[in-house]
Amino acid sequence: MKRARVFIIMTAYPCLKGAILMLRILTLAAVCLLTSRLAADRPSYTVARTDSKIVVDGKVEAAWKDAPSFGAFKFPWWKEGKREQTDARMLWDDRYLYVLYQCDDAHISAQYTKRDERVYLDDCVELFTAPNPKTPKVYFNIEMNVNAAILDRYHPPRGKGKELPQWDATGILIKVSIDGTKNDDSDTDKGWVLEVAIPFSDFKIATGKDSPSAGDVWRLNLNRCGGETNAQYSQWSPSGTTRPSFHVPEAFGRIVFSKLSAPALAKRNWKAAGFESQAGFFKLPRGTTLGACSAVDTDRDGNIYLFHRGAKPIICLDSKGNYLRSWGDDLIGKAHGLRIDRHGYVWATDIKHHVVYKFSSTGKLLLALGAPDRAGESDSQFNQPTDVAFGPNDEVFVSDGYGNSRVVKFDHRGKFLTAWGTAGKKPGEFNLPHTIVVDGKDRVIVGDRENDRIQVFDLEGKRLAIWPGFAPYGIELDAQQRIWIADGRAQQILRLDENGKVTQRLGNKGSNSGQFNLPHMLAADKHGNLIIAEVGNKRFQRLLRR
Repeated sequence: MKRARVFIIMTAYPCLKGAILMLRILTLAAVCLLTSRLAADRPSYTVARTDSKIVVDGKVEAAWKDAPSFGAFKFPWWKEGKREQTDARMLWDDRYLYVLYQCDDAHISAQYTKRDERVYLDDCVELFTAPNPKTPKVYFNIEMNVNAAILDRYHPPRGKGKELPQWDATGILIKVSIDGTKNDDSDTDKGWVLEVAIPFSDFKIATGKDSPSAGDVWRLNLNRCGGETNAQYSQWSPSGTTRPSFHVPEAFGRIVFSKLSAPALAKRNWKAAGFESQAGFFKLPRGTTLGACSAVDTDRDGNIYLFHRGAKPIICLDSKGNYLRSWGDDLIGKAHGLRIDRHGYVWATDIKHHVVYKFSSTGKLLLALGAPDRAGESDSQFNQPTDVAFGPNDEVFVSDGYGNSRVVKFDHRGKFLTAWGTAGKKPGEFNLPHTIVVDGKDRVIVGDRENDRIQVFDLEGKRLAIWPGFAPYGIELDAQQRIWIADGRAQQILRLDENGKVTQRLGNKGSNSGQFNLPHMLAADKHGNLIIAEVGNKRFQRLLRR
């Protein structure tokens, strides 16, 4: 028996050895595949140069308003609680890398005050960078909490088991301003701003340079973490790990140092995008005050219908922006979505009265779907309906979003046909279906806003696809069936390809021309010009295609 066992082991050993070798090859291939995917998905950011003096005071001064935003941070490990956004911007000069973080935060908290304490447990923002592209795994991390305390580390190549070398960033300037009360959950805060200037000399140990040159590329990531209540774990460039982990240099994004100022960079980007923001286009009657601007659409003659939360909520202009008429004071409680069907009828959703209205182009009420002031989930009720779309046979699709989590389908006369969707995160479930369109392929495209994704269905509600990675407040199809998104979290307008991949990003947060503050919904006219309805700026902005 012993000899037999030895024989079996000896004959099996080559097979076992081969299996181990194959396992190693497969593991290496998987790592290479993950690395290549991370590289392909890494975001990029261009850092504008500033020639004006930046005063680090924790305030959003004029120099920052034109600086491009990094866009909405991602929440790769989110499970529950409110996702509180971070708006980050960057500038540079010969001496400093400047970063501004604007953090939404309902409950601001911080305990640590000394260097290299566990500041990441407090409300905290971080900068990780591998500044030398020749050594992409040699990186620094600088973590800063609401008390302006920092934890900093340098990660050079080192043997297994060896300690990190002692390294302290010197000359860093940090200021924090708080809109709320720190360490007091009895009230609701608005947020906090952290502004930091980091000397380039702190990175010379890795770069060998006193400061970067225009055109230099660094690998970098920005993170947010910590907080006593509703802890946040978000990133600019997702790490791709199953659990929160920021020390993944392979997943860092890229920043490019530009010689252009922020205004010049913005002008170049808009020109490259093929659009120009057109100021003064909308000519409203004297004394008109717009409320939060919720939706907009155009008809086949080029007339523009504006929908806002103020007096005369539906305003009609001609194709040149001249005022024609307005209506809705006696019906509309709170404006939300507005669409024009192929026959020229105007459809509007009212989230106060739980009703979808159909008007003639002159404002005559033709149909009302829903039970006024009676929210519900029956075939004849809505609970804060958000938007409306139209099928190939004039079917009407309503995203019934704030109170219910479903799509409701009617025939052209308003007869209930079917409904689908429940509250949740799984495929086919919704967390605020906020906007809806039907494209030329008869796909029902639904903006599942709080799940940060679009879900695509056929006309009967069969799920076809999920497109993640953005917050679809509004969806629009232009005359060429290009898909445009108003991303109210990123404060940008996105263009998607037919498979939901982002191919273009326009604008960033702000109130200047070409900037957005909560872009809510949008429309494209027959010439490809875009009109954006902004809740935050209480305005409509026209983007002229060049």
